[in-house]
Amino acid sequence: MKKIFSVIAIVVVIVLQSGLLAACEAENYESGDGEYSNMVAEFADTYTTAEKTLTRMMTDEGDSLVFADKYLCDWAATADSVFRALVYYNKVAGGKADVLSVHQVLVPVIRPHYTVKEIKTDPVVIESSWKSHNNRYLNFRLNLLSGTIEGMDNRHLVGMMCDTLLTHADGRQHLHLRLFHNQNGVPEYYGYQAYLSIPLKTNPYRLHTGDTVSVRVNTYEGEVQKTFIY
Repeated sequence: MKKIFSVIAIVVVIVLQSGLLAACEAENYESGDGEYSNMVAEFADTYTTAEKTLTRMMTDEGDSLVFADKYLCDWAATADSVFRALVYYNKVAGGKADVLSVHQVLVPVIRPHYTVKEIKTDPVVIESSWKSHNNRYLNFRLNLLSGTIEGMDNRHLVGMMCDTLLTHADGRQHLHLRLFHNQNGVPEYYGYQAYLSIPLKTNPYRLHTGDTVSVRVNTYEGEVQKTFIY
């Protein structure tokens, strides 16, 4: 089970939310060439050289940028590795990025549904979904209802399951995925944003141009299916 699902700590989601609020507030009052006047927010694959040290990124738009200053992230715990992230930065000369903040994006491993001992599809809110420009990911911005109770440390469990991979007569494939979400006893007091990137290039179900991917998600208004052309 530990290899299938990602744990979303409430504190992680709060940090992500607060980063977004800070950006919006700054845009309301910054003018001229202030710190946030040229800010860009992009999904990217970020790279470490040493433990917890991010030094460069490749955006979904194909821009390779070196960080003007090394950026320390506790969750980027492995050296010489790639971590999915939402990066707020200013573009500067020389192909560099002046990084303002970096937030982790969950990248669940896709597992066959029959390997999951207890399937959970507790509801979430889908705020938006899109396919990355480079065809590497399906991205979801979700809203999870969370809260805290004194003495309780329960956390959301999120994963991605494969229901079927169908092959049509013309050779095209249709990959059917389903979001695993276990509320896990977390109170539903407040909504917090969480970002999810489903890998398309590195998952065990190889896709080709023209194939389709559907993702089923249980929401508070019923089940929703999002379909994308690969």
